[in-house]
Amino acid sequence: MNDKLKDRINKIISLLSYGLYERKETVALTFLSVIAGKPVFLYGPPGTAKSFIAKRISYAFKDSKYFGYLMQRFSTPEDIFGPISLEELKNDKYVRKIKGYLPDSDFAFLDEIWKSTPAILNTLLTIINERIFKNGYEEIKVPLKGLISASNETPPPNQGLEALYDRFITRLTVYPLKNRDNFEKLLENTSLNPFVEIDEKLKITTEEWNKMSEEIGKIKISKIVFNIIHAIKLSIEKFNEDNKDIPIYISDRRWQNISYLMKTAAYLNDKKEVDIYETLLLDNCLWSLEEHIEAVKKIVENAIRISYNFKNSDLENWKNDFENLKSEFENTFFNLEKTYDTENIDDKLYIAKTLNVKIDEYGNNADTIIYIPLKNMNKKGYFYPLDQGRFITKKFRCSFNESEICSVEINSATLTNGIMSDKLSKNYEFFTKFEPKFYMRKNGLKKVEKEKKDNYLILIDSLTSKMENIILDSKNNFEKTKNESKNIFISEEKINIINDIFENHIEDLESEKLNAEKLKSEIINYATI
Repeated sequence: MNDKLKDRINKIISLLSYGLYERKETVALTFLSVIAGKPVFLYGPPGTAKSFIAKRISYAFKDSKYFGYLMQRFSTPEDIFGPISLEELKNDKYVRKIKGYLPDSDFAFLDEIWKSTPAILNTLLTIINERIFKNGYEEIKVPLKGLISASNETPPPNQGLEALYDRFITRLTVYPLKNRDNFEKLLENTSLNPFVEIDEKLKITTEEWNKMSEEIGKIKISKIVFNIIHAIKLSIEKFNEDNKDIPIYISDRRWQNISYLMKTAAYLNDKKEVDIYETLLLDNCLWSLEEHIEAVKKIVENAIRISYNFKNSDLENWKNDFENLKSEFENTFFNLEKTYDTENIDDKLYIAKTLNVKIDEYGNNADTIIYIPLKNMNKKGYFYPLDQGRFITKKFRCSFNESEICSVEINSATLTNGIMSDKLSKNYEFFTKFEPKFYMRKNGLKKVEKEKKDNYLILIDSLTSKMENIILDSKNNFEKTKNESKNIFISEEKINIINDIFENHIEDLESEKLNAEKLKSEIINYATI
């Protein structure tokens, strides 16, 4: 392949998509899957250009052979894999004449695939798995690059089709045109046909296709992509808990194939690793039922949003400097009083502390809350806290030991039998210690010289200027990264997800800048001596 692989692939996609309104992403993702050697399932009603797309894709490859067939319940293996050779049958050999049929083709399109018979689908599964077709005693290596199937339904349950369906890594929805202008263009363009003229220099040869698989294997997966995938897996587990009748199942093999698809997308975009843009492909790989489609889109988008991290050292340093300046300002300008988060129980103040403890003799753990009287802080001696029911409990024993650090001990019997047990012993064992959460409350103003006030104003102006630079640099870096990382297989609609995440990040930075400006206003309004 040449050095400008991304440009070459993009040109091919544009040619393949010509005249196919609202289908460019479908064409691009089908083309991607074929290069990756992964079967594609096109889901949608009849008359939505599914067979048209499949035929078009075959023209992107040099010297390709195309096979297409509309499945129905009366289809026979002869229709797909070729008729039995009568001459060979005379010699007691059960051999098919495969020329012009699927085992002899680079591309195959099987419409209404789930209407086929088990004999056909089982043979098809072997071809997908091994790229081998057993013809009599001979095993023939099938040249199949792209297998594209289509249907207006997902496979019926309990028919033994799960294994085959699992092999269709990319699953794309193809619906009738929605845009009015595109629909009118469709009515005007009645002469459109599947054939498309592609320069021979652009077409992908079999040698190149084979070479790609070697190069794709070298592509790495970035840390953020792993984080996104783990977040997706957790969300799917939660979805399955809430939707036991329609669970989303993704096998380990499927995840591995999805990973290869993302690596292929990265490679064809001239990247050395899979980044966040490739994860926008995932919603086309994770659904099995129509009921999953919207849920999966939300799961993928949410995983990307929570995993995208714009942190950089300049921003972290700025936040630390601002917090330090704010703290210094408050210490300089105000009398501060340490104040604890407390709860009022029977007109007395208590500090709540959550503990994860053993709850029964079987070793099960759970969270419980104890309430520690604030009046005991900085005092000597042991005392008993309140339990969740606001009653004194001897299952725990506490002590501040003349400090602000509370030590918590657990009764030995409770440690052994769990807090659900009523057994108590005379002995206690160390459990944990903690410093209660607090904040500094302003309690009156101090007298400050004008010189100090002016110095703080200089510092806050400097921080505001730094934040303006951080915002500007963030915008420039994002535009540069977006142009470098933007994936030609992803629609603008999906790319807008990344744009939206970035805009939210900029809003956060603007909010930080506003906090600095508010602090400046507070300093300006402060009277000096």
